[in-house]
Order: sequence, then structure tokens, then C-alpha cells
Amino acid sequence: MRLKGAFRFALYGVFGVLFASGALWIYADQMKTRSELDSETWQQAAAYLLSMHGGAAMVTLMLLGALGPMHVQRAWRARKNRATGIASLTMYGLLIATAFGLYYVGSEALRPWISTVHIVFGLGVPAVIMAHIVVGRASVAAVPQPVRTQRATAATLVPSDAPTDGDLVSVMSKVS
Repeated sequence: MRLKGAFRFALYGVFGVLFASGALWIYADQMKTRSELDSETWQQAAAYLLSMHGGAAMVTLMLLGALGPMHVQRAWRARKNRATGIASLTMYGLLIATAFGLYYVGSEALRPWISTVHIVFGLGVPAVIMAHIVVGRASVAAVPQPVRTQRATAATLVPSDAPTDGDLVSVMSKVS
């Protein structure tokens, strides 16, 4: 169930922005606490990266919502790539839940735990996506595609083995 080119490009692009902004935020967040560095610059960089990450996450939620009927349902019914699909959806669900927790849970005791879970799963997303793609492409390549026996003509879109006009006229004249 390969995605259409533009949608696939958008999905990979936003996942790339999401991953890069999250990974760079981790670095900037670590650098802002080092005393020998300009902590104000790193603080601003971390804030900018976190805003970018949140914006990309909103776009990702829209694309994941569209992915359900376009890809997930069709592949589930076709019994294609279920294991890595379930792993992907589970990971996205955990990332969404932990992002919600980071944004809305006010507990200072839970926040570090939620943050660690979010970071670990977020850093694992590229591996899960790659596994899903590789397994999906391998399963398609392993199944021989059926050979079409009819070909449509470009001008009329009538199959080439359809009766000709002369055949139809002779049949119609016998009926009348």
C-alpha cells in the first residue's frame, strides 16, 4: 500500500523536521546549562527549536489522521505489513500521549520520566519507519503481480478484445 508521491514526501518531510528539531533541542537544552558557554544563546535556540518541534507535531497529527483511511485501513484489510504497522502506530500513540503529558501535566515528579520516555521513543522513530518501509517493499516484491489480459485503447478506453462495431451491428440486426 505505497503512499502517493506528494503525500509520502510531505510525511517524510514533516517527520524529518520533527526528528531534527527534537534532536537539536536535546543538544541545545544540554548546552544551555554549561557555565562556560553563552547560556542565553542556547536558551533562545532551545526555545526556537521547541516551537518548531511543536508546529511540526501539529502538522504530523494532521497527516497521521489522513494516513488512517488512506493507508492503515486499506493495508489492514489486505493483511499487509501488520507487525511494523502496529509498532509504528503504537510508537506514534506513545509520542502523542507523552507530548500531551509534557505540555499539560504539571507534576514536577512526573515530568522528567515523561520527557525521558518521549525522547527515547522519538529517537527511535526513524528506525521504526525504515523497518516499516523495508518490510512493506519486500512483501510487495515477493508477491508476483497479476498480468492484465485486457488493454484499454487510449482513444475510447474500450478493451482491445471487445467486439468491433461491425460485430455489434451484425448482432443487433439479428435481434431486430
